[in-house]
Amino acid sequence: MTVENIAPVLNPPMEQVEVSPEIIISIVADTFRVSVDDLKGSSRRREVSQARQVAMYLMRKHTDLSLPKIGEAFGGKDHTTVMYSCDKIEQMKEADHQMNLTLRQLNDKLYMNSKVQG
Repeated sequence: MTVENIAPVLNPPMEQVEVSPEIIISIVADTFRVSVDDLKGSSRRREVSQARQVAMYLMRKHTDLSLPKIGEAFGGKDHTTVMYSCDKIEQMKEADHQMNLTLRQLNDKLYMNSKVQG
């Protein structure tokens, strides 16, 4: 075992990986401990709405779906809602250490999932 062998595991590259919308929704729901139905629904509870915003942000980063298509994946949300969510999470990522850490962990999970699928 060499440093070259384990370096990608200890510090995985932050490359953008292509992941299905269903996988993103599933991983975010599991991480935030909310149901997939809640993410796709209209609940405005803080924990659900924040998880939904994170999922929209990750879907924008890891898929080539348009804003309207991302909105459709969340029960028909408007594309402006998706834009707002992406902007808000981007700002939180810069200002909130915990959010930044959560996004890194989610990116790692998506990266590992893409390697399992690929």
